[in-house]
Amino acid sequence: MSDLDRLHEIIDMLPPQEIHALLTLLESQQPVSHEEFAARLRGTPGEDVDDGTAAAILAAEAEPGEIPHDELKRQLGL
Repeated sequence: MSDLDRLHEIIDMLPPQEIHALLTLLESQQPVSHEEFAARLRGTPGEDVDDGTAAAILAAEAEPGEIPHDELKRQLGL
């Protein structure tokens, strides 16, 4: 299995909040060293959400268009 295949496999198993955190790190406009990237990844806080909230977030993310963060929180009752 190639490194790229393994990376795809790992990403497919990540929960949505970790995918978002990883995207934030990867889309950084400033280059970072491997050590800094690893440190940031280790320090990324997770979010504790129940299954119902997670399902609602995934459903909202699947809708076409963008919903402002505050509006999404309001719709989810957060």
